[in-house]
Amino acid sequence: MTDEKISVRFRTDNAEYSCDLKHWDIIHDAIHHGIPEDVREGQRMVLRAENGEDVYPDMFAIEVARGYGDGQSVTLQTTIEPIGSSPGPWRNIAFDHLAITVEDRQAAYEFFTGVLKMQEMRHDPHLTVLTTGPTSLFLFDTGEDVPLSDGKPSRWHHLGFVVDSLDHAYHDLKQASELVSDFTLLERQERWSLYGHYRNGDVTFMIQLSEIRDGWTGLDNAAQYTDHLFDYSAQRYGKRLEE
Repeated sequence: MTDEKISVRFRTDNAEYSCDLKHWDIIHDAIHHGIPEDVREGQRMVLRAENGEDVYPDMFAIEVARGYGDGQSVTLQTTIEPIGSSPGPWRNIAFDHLAITVEDRQAAYEFFTGVLKMQEMRHDPHLTVLTTGPTSLFLFDTGEDVPLSDGKPSRWHHLGFVVDSLDHAYHDLKQASELVSDFTLLERQERWSLYGHYRNGDVTFMIQLSEIRDGWTGLDNAAQYTDHLFDYSAQRYGKRLEE
């Protein structure tokens, strides 16, 4: 892999900031290392290529440089302005996604897609996005000095999915070598829940599969969710210029 770096420059109305990135670093890395924290704190940031096209923080430096620069450098027109703040009511609509860091992202990808039947919407050097539709699992690598992360493997209590047949799911899960514990099926008022454990590196995650019982399925007001949530399964996640 080449040692050449990509020069990313952020040009605002009254200043310019820059950072050199590896080819498959993301633009967020340049923001994190190139723009001082006191300039970023409490601000809304918008990035545009010199031709006016949108550029997003999770795009790769090499793609952005080839698509909007000379292949070795790129200048991004950058708007930095205070985040709006106003009093008023608001509500938490629903769970959207869980993002974790894992020691072996490829192994986690194979487990969640192959064993738990999640759908791949992105799997590249920066990020893995797996979905069941309106909710999603984001997987990142561990690493030092990662923006918005301490770089350590994450732990959760358990990750729960709803399935349409626990009998069929259990038949398949018993064959999966990645699951490292006996299964327990527990009755609850609204569901039956099957528990098992998946190991990735030195971290063990609990997985719960539930089948909702008769009389408890459905949503009283589906529109309150569908009018606000993003459908991860509708299209590939994130803007890419190259594949």
